[in-house]
Amino acid sequence: MKENNLKNQLHVDDLILLSIKRMGINGEGIGFYKRQVVFVENAIPGEIVEVKITDATDKYVYGKITKFKAISKERVEAKCPYFGSCGGCQLQHLSYKGQLIEKRNIVVEAMTRYYQGDLSKIKIFDTIGMKEPWGYRNKSSLPVRHDGEHVVFGMYAANSNKLVYIDSCPIENDRINEVREEVMKELDKANVEIYNPRSKSGILRYVVIRAFPNSKDVQVSFIMTKENQKLIKVLKKLNVTSANYSINNDIESPEIFGAEVVNVAGEKQIEGKLGALNFKISPQAFFQLNTVQTITLYDKIKEACGLTGEENVLDCYCGIGSIGLYLAPYAKEVRGIDVNGEGIKNAINFAKLNGIDNARFYKGNILPHLHDFKKEGFVPDVLVVDPPRKGLELSLINYLQESSIKKIIYVSCNVATLAKNINHLKKYYNVEYIQPIDMFPQTSHVETVCLLTKK
Repeated sequence: MKENNLKNQLHVDDLILLSIKRMGINGEGIGFYKRQVVFVENAIPGEIVEVKITDATDKYVYGKITKFKAISKERVEAKCPYFGSCGGCQLQHLSYKGQLIEKRNIVVEAMTRYYQGDLSKIKIFDTIGMKEPWGYRNKSSLPVRHDGEHVVFGMYAANSNKLVYIDSCPIENDRINEVREEVMKELDKANVEIYNPRSKSGILRYVVIRAFPNSKDVQVSFIMTKENQKLIKVLKKLNVTSANYSINNDIESPEIFGAEVVNVAGEKQIEGKLGALNFKISPQAFFQLNTVQTITLYDKIKEACGLTGEENVLDCYCGIGSIGLYLAPYAKEVRGIDVNGEGIKNAINFAKLNGIDNARFYKGNILPHLHDFKKEGFVPDVLVVDPPRKGLELSLINYLQESSIKKIIYVSCNVATLAKNINHLKKYYNVEYIQPIDMFPQTSHVETVCLLTKK
């Protein structure tokens, strides 16, 4: 007797014909087999593919392509030889025009699924892309291994802790690729102890390289399980602007850097440029990975703010304060808050470096500072938030429901949490529009700027 339960319709090794309808948030193609959702890696919307089922759960089914019956006109040959094994990129097989279309579709799909209001009242604009969607990354955090003969760097395969060894990456800028090669050669010559995750022995775990092409500055940081003079000697030999190390022996920690960073050669910070702003940045401070497209993002934030020079602007989750400082020339006063102390130090110095005297930055949790600001007479007219993927803190959402803030500009890297957060705010704020921006070409990630105005 045939079961009607969806979870029993497909099983591992089943072979099915599937029409790919849309793209998932991880860049996979999505089709439907008798209402059962099937995720297919490397499939593009509009394609018809023969699929072999590789995994089946109660809710989802995963498969791989065995044969193409119809190929999308937007399919292209991947530029990188590691594409498909390295998990860094998901969309190199899709034309850049196609990537921008699908990223808007990802936003629409997520809002359709999670937003509980009338979506027809929210404008969702076309994705803003880049003129040159390659070589844009200004930072690379690379796990280090020894392959038996040489020191190698890698990137993790998708959904795996398996390392794919790479010697170059087309989405990183040229300077990072050059320095990677130099570092590997020096590590090889020095015969240093490389960390082995199986035996949990060895010293060097990661090499973090940050390079800003517009300043030519390069920062290299070794992440080690303990201090090691051989590795420090290698750092001192490198032809870079800033050489540093950090001790992190907590293998389970999601953080790469340890509590402290020690500078052993060159400058403690490197210089970069963001539009008219000069900045200096520490190794562990957060900064957008795509310097060129950050200007596009910040211009869209500025446009959404609609500043006249009379407004108080509050920048929450401010990092090194770059958004607030970009807006400062157009505002009465800017204040920024972040829990990362190093980022706040960078923000204060960033303001001084650029002679900006109407911006102040504060370390700590958001809500206590908001209450203090109110006592001081600082009431924000405009709030800019750029939270981590998990979205806004509940305490901030509750505060905003009762606040007099006229505009909220919500910058999001996760449309699902954006939708869930604005569900709580839509009673008090109109959701005007969402502008998708492609900060990470060749990947499935999409950034959005959402404007909310007080009812």
